[in-house]
Amino acid sequence: MKKITFCILLFNFSILAFSQNDRSFERIDSLDVLIRTAQQYRIENNMYEALELSFKAVTYAQELNHYHYLSHAYFIMGTVQYEIIDYENAKTNMSKALEYSKKTKSKKLLPYIFQGLANIYYDDNEDFENALKYYKKGVELGKEINPTNNYQIALHNLIWTYMDLDRYDEAAPYLKEADSIAATIPDSIQLGISTLNLLRARNFAYLKDVEKAEYYFDKTFKLLENEDKYWLKGKSYFYQYRSELYQNIGEPSKAIEDLKQLQKNEIKVFQNARDKNKEIAKIRFKVGEYERKLETSEREKTLLQNIDENNRLIIYISLFGLLLLMGAAFFYYKEYQSKKKATNILELKNIELNEAKLQAEKLSKIKSQFISTISHELRTPLYGVIGISSLLLEKENNSKEDQELFNSLKFSADYLLNLVNKVLKISKIDSEKTEIIKTPTCLHSLSKNILQTFEFQSSQKRNELILEYNQNIPSLIEIDSLCLSEILMNLIGNAIKFTENGKIWLRVQLRSIDAKKAKIRFEVEDTGIGIPEDQQEYIFEEFSQVGSVYDNKQGTGLGLSIVKTLLQTMNSSIQFESSKDKGSKFYFDLDLRISPTVKPNVDHDIQDDCEADFTSKILLAEDNKINQIVTKKLLHKIGYNCVIAENGSEAVELLKKDQFDLVLMDINMPVLDGMQATLEIREFNTTTPIIALTASELSEVEEECRQAGMNDLVNKPLNKSDLKKVILKNISNNGAI
Repeated sequence: MKKITFCILLFNFSILAFSQNDRSFERIDSLDVLIRTAQQYRIENNMYEALELSFKAVTYAQELNHYHYLSHAYFIMGTVQYEIIDYENAKTNMSKALEYSKKTKSKKLLPYIFQGLANIYYDDNEDFENALKYYKKGVELGKEINPTNNYQIALHNLIWTYMDLDRYDEAAPYLKEADSIAATIPDSIQLGISTLNLLRARNFAYLKDVEKAEYYFDKTFKLLENEDKYWLKGKSYFYQYRSELYQNIGEPSKAIEDLKQLQKNEIKVFQNARDKNKEIAKIRFKVGEYERKLETSEREKTLLQNIDENNRLIIYISLFGLLLLMGAAFFYYKEYQSKKKATNILELKNIELNEAKLQAEKLSKIKSQFISTISHELRTPLYGVIGISSLLLEKENNSKEDQELFNSLKFSADYLLNLVNKVLKISKIDSEKTEIIKTPTCLHSLSKNILQTFEFQSSQKRNELILEYNQNIPSLIEIDSLCLSEILMNLIGNAIKFTENGKIWLRVQLRSIDAKKAKIRFEVEDTGIGIPEDQQEYIFEEFSQVGSVYDNKQGTGLGLSIVKTLLQTMNSSIQFESSKDKGSKFYFDLDLRISPTVKPNVDHDIQDDCEADFTSKILLAEDNKINQIVTKKLLHKIGYNCVIAENGSEAVELLKKDQFDLVLMDINMPVLDGMQATLEIREFNTTTPIIALTASELSEVEEECRQAGMNDLVNKPLNKSDLKKVILKNISNNGAI
């Protein structure tokens, strides 16, 4: 709990000035020169020379019995010894300065002596009560004697000490006084502006006034940013106190950043302290040498007076050498303790950083779970909307007006489902759940299928879709086809959204090839509105969109963010070229392994003309009334009858009483959910296929469903083709688990 001890440095510029102008004592030029030179040496960090001259000034002033010069000489000696961490001698000489200063007519040096004593008590064994006592005396005398800009520093040190002791209420009136003083002093001559701003920031943080605390932290940082010599430790306090503020207001990322900066700065502080300790060791050695010479000189005088005292002189010299050795041992011990303390501080900060990291990861997990849950809840009603609108569109007796309304309803529902899927995709990527699964894939077939899915959407905006495919690309490439499809569909969807009466190209080009690998470039180019230069920097950020707030463009701004993140997982990056009103081109390169498989594993779609003889009997376990209607209609259209169970418990009872060819089991139901119901069914029936119906991501629930005894899974909202395929697949497999 050390404060910023730079105040004595600030005293020196005014001590000499008032000494020269003080008429309350008899001036002696030789002593003036000694003290002035000693002060200058101390400011220049020539501590040995400063002590040597102050010793001479003390000796000369003692011969003259001159209290004024004795107080000044002892003050300089105490100041130098404080700075070389010789606190015992510093306290002794500062006390002598106080004693002689009280005997003079002028009391102008007293506030500075009180400040010096306060600093020594503060830093020597942290005697805070004595430090407070002398700081208060310095402040009280400073109001009467010192220039306002010097008295300001004494006040800052008092406030700082109270805050370090967590006595903010006692610090408050002095802080108010410091503010009023600062308002009357021009910034050009103010001392300790950074200290005052940091004190204000600490006080507002204590009062939980976050806005003002951040304001004064910012002002402090601007003043500290280019100051390294005297304010290096001050930067540590700045980062420490601001990180505590951010931690208290629930902003762990900012707190972690400040703790990182604190750790870096503390390393510099430790290095400076180590360098300073080395210099101090040299200075203290030279001081010891000087004291030894003085002692030797005195003994030589004594020898001239009495030759019999020779033995005593030898004893004194031996004792002095022993003291030097003890001093060196003490210094090395203190250096070891200082290093150990710094190491402990760093270890503590590392622990705090790890705790903050764990907290951030926990918050990210909660966010991901929340988005996943909300997406699931949205998908369930969307199943009903999309299903009903699809069924209504297939009715042959719809009027033209009804058909348009049903088309609009279906489009809006599909758009909303796409939005939910993108939000879930972003959540999954953010929580690091994306996993690349490479399978042998025919890029030509995949590219054609992707373009075909956009035929209707493109025709609505009178655009032409063009596929340019290099036939030299190997027939099968190992790639995560789902990831690639997601990337290309987002890019093509964007191109269609911002293009009318134009052309859109999907190009698949071969860049290079060898026996095992091929580098392939994928390009999506359009002739649309393009991207203005001032917006190109932001298009890959989440929720960003091209155009002003007045543009009537649909979309969430998630597509390009998903593209960027997915390509990073595939060790690639998205590039683009664009000019306003001339179109855009997005492209990326992938290094892909050529599949050794001779024949692609083509998954043939089940044809729509499959027999619909209504002979198979299906049990549908679904609690949502609308979903019951939609699923029953879909089953009827693809050739199956069904019996409905309102929950898992009813499904178990129906299977005990009757025989079914297949069970469609919703996972989330009241009374008994789909997982528990399946576990109970498998206790007495291991052959009937059970297919899970879920609005969750299949990868999130697949393992749990398999362990419960389910044969397959299908995503809501259902479509006729997927439902038909999964039913025929499992009925033909005879229910093998």
